[in-house]
Amino acid sequence: MTPSDRNEADSNLKSGYVNEHHALLAAIVASADDAIIGSDLCGNILSWNHAAEILFGYSATAIYQRPFASLFPAGQLPDHLALIKLLQQGASIGHFETMRRCQDGTELPVALTISAMRDEGDNIIGLSLIARDFSVGYRMAARLTQSERHFRQVVDAAPNAMVMIDRRGLIEMVNSQTEIIFGYTRSELMGKPLEILIPSRFQRHHPSLRTGYFANPVSRVMGRGRDLFALRKDGTEFPVEIGLNPIETTDGIKVLSAIVDITERRRQEERFRLVVEAAPNAMVMIDSQGMIEMVNAQTEQIFGYEREELLGQPMEVLIPERFRTHHPGLRTHFFAQPSSRTMGSGRDLFGLRKDGTEFPVEIGLNPIETEDGLKVLSAIVDISERKRQEERFRLVVEAAPNAMVMIDSRGMIEMVNAQTEHLFGYQRTELLGHPMEMLIPARFRPQHPDLRAHYFSSPSTRAMGTGRDLFGLRKDGSEFQIEIGLNPIQTADGLKVLSAIVDISERKRFTDELSRRNQELNNFAFVASHDLKSPLRGVDQLATWLTEDLAGKIDDETNEHLRLMRIRIKRMERLLDDLLLYFRAGQLGGTVEYIDFAELIRDVFELCCPDQSFRLELQGDFPRCHTHKVPLELVFRNLISNAIKHHDTKRGCIAIHSIPNEQWLEFAVCDDGPGIAAEHNDRVFAMFQTLRPRDEVEGSGMGLSIIKKTIESLGGNIKLGANQPRGAMFKFTWPRNMAEAL
Repeated sequence: MTPSDRNEADSNLKSGYVNEHHALLAAIVASADDAIIGSDLCGNILSWNHAAEILFGYSATAIYQRPFASLFPAGQLPDHLALIKLLQQGASIGHFETMRRCQDGTELPVALTISAMRDEGDNIIGLSLIARDFSVGYRMAARLTQSERHFRQVVDAAPNAMVMIDRRGLIEMVNSQTEIIFGYTRSELMGKPLEILIPSRFQRHHPSLRTGYFANPVSRVMGRGRDLFALRKDGTEFPVEIGLNPIETTDGIKVLSAIVDITERRRQEERFRLVVEAAPNAMVMIDSQGMIEMVNAQTEQIFGYEREELLGQPMEVLIPERFRTHHPGLRTHFFAQPSSRTMGSGRDLFGLRKDGTEFPVEIGLNPIETEDGLKVLSAIVDISERKRQEERFRLVVEAAPNAMVMIDSRGMIEMVNAQTEHLFGYQRTELLGHPMEMLIPARFRPQHPDLRAHYFSSPSTRAMGTGRDLFGLRKDGSEFQIEIGLNPIQTADGLKVLSAIVDISERKRFTDELSRRNQELNNFAFVASHDLKSPLRGVDQLATWLTEDLAGKIDDETNEHLRLMRIRIKRMERLLDDLLLYFRAGQLGGTVEYIDFAELIRDVFELCCPDQSFRLELQGDFPRCHTHKVPLELVFRNLISNAIKHHDTKRGCIAIHSIPNEQWLEFAVCDDGPGIAAEHNDRVFAMFQTLRPRDEVEGSGMGLSIIKKTIESLGGNIKLGANQPRGAMFKFTWPRNMAEAL
């Protein structure tokens, strides 16, 4: 049978056009099982199946090694050598009808097919004969035309189960697919009521349905809109689709049913339904008319409808009224060019709840091919919360005190705030959708795309262009110095960058002016210290001369006045030295050296207390690391000398603790002296402050001010607390390791 013949026959089956001879022939030949016979090259029988035993009457043992030619009357078949020769020449010995000779001597008609058995080298090693009983109704079959036989072959070769019944519902014909699907042999089905293939719960209604069909026979699908099930021989049920075709015969109307096992399709549909049901978004499937065929639980929850209220309704029930007029045209356009895509890209979309409230949505469209034609599955996301977050974000950006500019990966401006308009002199509409480079001076533009691409490849919150001077460009062409903070923002449309832009023109002017004045102050302190110390030395020298020249000539009171004058001159010199040291405190870094902290503290203590009247205790693990030696030595020298100087006894103990700290080195310098009242904790670090009269304790009142400024210039801090049971405790932090700064 050629493909065109098969297509023509399939078409005839579907249209219900089959004449009575076709139907009768199919009923006759379909009732027999195939006998399969194998022979060697000599024509002797080697294999013999059970159907052959039934067809010819011989057992397999009785027929073994007998010539197959003995099964047919003389002249019915060419001898085996002639058959082999024909097969070697490429001839086709197809389906033909002849007579068979049974064991009891009777001769009956048989349909025969002969083919060659070949080895791996394609050499013929024997013959295969397939025989089918053709005796029932043989006389009628003899009158059938070739086209009627052609119909029988088409029905038997159909890919679906084919069952023909009469008006009483008795089975008159089945094909091989019916045997495979239902598990029966043809002989078990022929003449049996069709109800044998129907589950018991449906059998009661079937006769009336059959009567109704025979009263108005037309080609159609059976039970449209209902779930149909069939029953196998083993008692299992399976879902089916059935096509009914009326056949006009001389014995009246017959019905040829095409039965399709849709178990796998149902399984796939169930998987699809479960996936849709489990989706986190609302899922709605519609047909080409816009009618809703499927929704999931999320659809019920989001839109406020029960499922039954939506199925069979037009999709427009979920769309605000103002958008409904255009929706059919949009739907028609999508069905004409279906593809998976986002609906209404670039437009604001809204859904309508049952209570009449609207909410913003995003919709993904997916075309689905089904047995009933093209459908569209829509994934609907309620983006109300996202919109609220976006609005909050927009309000925060708008209220920011700095210029805020958001760009995409191409450098196009997507958002600006009022400060941006004010700072750069543009209207918002002049900036949106334009490249960021319009806000950058021309000399920096060529390298900017590469810098942007690098940032997008490794985004992080950071300052832009650290260590470089950055400039912005106003609409009027003027430039101004800026600082920029970069912040990566993940959005539904991908990564964006929000830039916070600060005009630092005024700060730069202030910083430059402050730097200039600090330099002037430092210069003044140096000059003042140097120039004032020179006349002080002269006064001190004169006082010394007077004391020496007037020795024995002046009374004790005058001598005491001269002594006090010289002491106050020395105090003034020390004040000038400390004043200069204070101004230089932030510049005392010097070189970085590898220091043993414990050894440095012992050396400083020996210089401050050479007579060993005080005892030093080191507590904790003291580090060995790189640091600035000069300022560290200054800090410990001031703290230790102060503890000795302000002690209320001639002997005492100074304890220095090394305190564990992961980020800093931390130390505490403690004494057992009189201590400092809590109300003076802040005062002690002020310039020129002493808690005792200067005539009692020598000092400028700047020692603690100097070490505070020194420690803070390196990022540390110092504070005063009470020691236990008595005394004072100064606790300070110091950079952990300065080797990284080298």
